[in-house]
Amino acid sequence: MPRLLRPYVNAFLLGFIATFIAFLFVRFNASDVVLGVVIGAVGGVLVLVGYGYLNRKFGTPEVLYDKDGNPVRR
Repeated sequence: MPRLLRPYVNAFLLGFIATFIAFLFVRFNASDVVLGVVIGAVGGVLVLVGYGYLNRKFGTPEVLYDKDGNPVRR
């Protein structure tokens, strides 16, 4: 897995697992497991979007280099 995607995959999995476990505590039925997976995926996507937003807003600034090799903040 590319190094850049690892934090985003971890954020999605964290949101998925937390939402799915919360759903299972509320209702545990064999027929509701598929619904729990869908709700867990939605929770994972929400956490992923929040993580991406916070990472862009408060994360480390991107440093680009011009053709002379000098760093340029973006």
